[in-house]
Amino acid sequence: MDSEFSIKTEPRPHNVSSVMVSGRLDAQHAGKLMEHCQALRDQGCRTLIINLSQVSFVASSGVGTLLALTEEMKDVDGDLYLVSLSETVSSVLRLLKLSKFMSIAPSEADVLATLSH
Repeated sequence: MDSEFSIKTEPRPHNVSSVMVSGRLDAQHAGKLMEHCQALRDQGCRTLIINLSQVSFVASSGVGTLLALTEEMKDVDGDLYLVSLSETVSSVLRLLKLSKFMSIAPSEADVLATLSH
């Protein structure tokens, strides 16, 4: 897995955006993810689907950013879903018992199927 940090966004119908994050989600990069997702929210996105399959490392600042974004989306009656977690991210979230505070799904397709019902 390449450790170079990147964020790619693909718009989906009905104010949904899919965000692919890759590299290290640490103090150096967490702010970039926060700003990126806040801009999407400000543009009218109400459902963020964040794909973490290519995240090679997540620091406490990255976890804090994901929690803050979850709350910010709730503040605008929106939702944030974490999908396709890398083993690294999955083990950190499991260790911290954060699955009760965050919506986690196996894949983007699973979230989109749920949203279409």
